[in-house]
Amino acid sequence: MHKKKIKLYLVFVFCLFVFVLYFTLKDNFKDIVSTLAGVNIVYLFIAIMIVFISKLLIGIIIYYLSKKEYKEIDIKKIFKIELIYPFFAGITPGSIGGESSEIIYLKQSGVPYGKASSTVIQKYIIYQIALIVVNFVVVILNLFTNIIPSNGLVNTAVILNFLFNSLLLGTLYLLTYNKKFNHFIMNKGLYFLYKIRIVKDLEKTKNKLDSYLNNFEDGATKLKSDKKLFVKLILMCMMSLVFLIGAIIPVGWSLNISGINVLNLFILGAFVKMISLLIVTPGNSGASEYAFIYLFTGLLASEDIMAYMLIWRVVTYYIPLTVGGILAMTWRGDDNE
Repeated sequence: MHKKKIKLYLVFVFCLFVFVLYFTLKDNFKDIVSTLAGVNIVYLFIAIMIVFISKLLIGIIIYYLSKKEYKEIDIKKIFKIELIYPFFAGITPGSIGGESSEIIYLKQSGVPYGKASSTVIQKYIIYQIALIVVNFVVVILNLFTNIIPSNGLVNTAVILNFLFNSLLLGTLYLLTYNKKFNHFIMNKGLYFLYKIRIVKDLEKTKNKLDSYLNNFEDGATKLKSDKKLFVKLILMCMMSLVFLIGAIIPVGWSLNISGINVLNLFILGAFVKMISLLIVTPGNSGASEYAFIYLFTGLLASEDIMAYMLIWRVVTYYIPLTVGGILAMTWRGDDNE
């Protein structure tokens, strides 16, 4: 992406933050500002570090996978790629730009395109499995703590979350191991898109998809062949998710939130993530704020909820996105050095 375009996105993110800030503060300005003024900087710094550790854990996963595909890879560049990831994921609906950016930056780091695609596909499979496992454990834990009572919105969020992730994982499996499914996608699906003029060049698109599916199959087969590494990376990805969700805990401590224990804060953070996925917006903006306020209502005073939500979004979304944008503007890959 051109550096001028990245700057425009950063300006857009700043405007979005101002918009969120206005609607957060407008109804109870003095009390919320008073709560924010008492923020404990040490706990806030810990929360920020936890978020970035979660990103670096994904970087280690990418590094292990890249080393299998391409021996000559610099771990520092891998870490930088994963710090850039939140920017492209955060400015696109459903985070669809994140994986594309990983492939592009790996390519610019010297990894051949096919191997870069295979690496990112393997990481994505691992992430989906880890996400399903973590969400399942959280739902089970909530049955014992009952911090989030069962109701229509919560049940819908949980069901849709598991259905979507399971469907996605099932589709990935079919793409990898079912040749008939691949044939259907390539011939029937593309032909339909060509007929309704979404796909303009049928043969070119078919060749691209064929190359992508071959990379996908190659990546999944390599994962399956090294079961120890596969399990190790899933556990590492689960740890990354635990860190990312768990950042809600030191954020709460920074605001002296003491009425909810650590386990319940973690469960609340996980359910916020599940509910926010119901609405596909860049960075789940709007959905995340609503889910946070919805789940914490009745547990904390309104001014504490608003201050908590604001700091949590800054730590988990705005800071990583801004850092990613700045690093994207200063990126130098092997292709342009």
